[in-house]
Amino acid sequence: MIDAPPPHATANLIGQDEAVAAFDAALGAERIHHGWLLTGPRGVGKATFAWLASHALLTDQAHVTMGATDPVHRRITEGNETRITLIARRINEKTGKLRTQIDVEQIRDLRAALSLAAGREEWRCVIIDCAEEMNPSAANALLKLLEEPPARVAFFLISHAPGRLLPTIRSRCRILDFRQLDDDALAAAYRAATGEDLAAALIPVARGSVGEALNLASEDGATIANAVQRILAPLPTRIDRAALHRLADAVAPADKDEGFGIAIRILIDTAAHHACDTIGETPATRATAAQWAKTAMAMQDIAARTRALNLDRRQALLDMVTQMEGAAKRATV
Repeated sequence: MIDAPPPHATANLIGQDEAVAAFDAALGAERIHHGWLLTGPRGVGKATFAWLASHALLTDQAHVTMGATDPVHRRITEGNETRITLIARRINEKTGKLRTQIDVEQIRDLRAALSLAAGREEWRCVIIDCAEEMNPSAANALLKLLEEPPARVAFFLISHAPGRLLPTIRSRCRILDFRQLDDDALAAAYRAATGEDLAAALIPVARGSVGEALNLASEDGATIANAVQRILAPLPTRIDRAALHRLADAVAPADKDEGFGIAIRILIDTAAHHACDTIGETPATRATAAQWAKTAMAMQDIAARTRALNLDRRQALLDMVTQMEGAAKRATV
């Protein structure tokens, strides 16, 4: 497993300068909106930003930053900062597993806690991670809080899919968009989190997400990525079928679900990238791009049916590579 600090213990945010600058401007102008909707892909720094921004408010700073020797930082890292409330899915006491949703009782408890603290001059912060996991009753209860926000309370709503939120919730928040990290920022963020360099094979696979890079590294994603790249390298000529079968044998077993997911995602991404790379002005290049896009969609369908119907995963990998072989040969005609 990769040993990386959680968002609340991360002192630096890398690669999201626009979002940081927007919040810094609000801090400098002392115009802090009560609701902030942090949108973007998973693993790009939204949760880290929420904790850093909360720290800036609690310490009356003009910039989103957090020093390792700061007593507030120490309390946040230790989970003892009572002025910050984290709302996330709770453990189901009967099953010992995470609940599938944030329930309304959590928002009601939050409202009660904020009411007890009413009148305080210091800031209080609420981080909801992630907001689209609220059930309908919880979402409506939060909406009431956003419509009549308590004084000096800042809400940070982390969302990977803001379209699933109530439009009225979105309209009452200021939106900060967090983008995929470029390759340099991704490598720097990974190095800051782990003290190690990110394997070159994982950079294109991580999709600009340091969280995804950490997951891939934990699941030996670099080995799988290198294997897939070696298999596909000879295209449009015949690939190494023995290497393909070795990869299928390695990631198809039921206890290798993460590895299987990595392999099929790399295959689909590769086809999608071919579609983007071959788009051009001529009928031939447009036809080639369309063919690769059709291939990527067919591969997605194979992957979805395999998971939904519990089909032979080994055969699914072989079928997906066959799809790519056909597309590569047609592209050379």
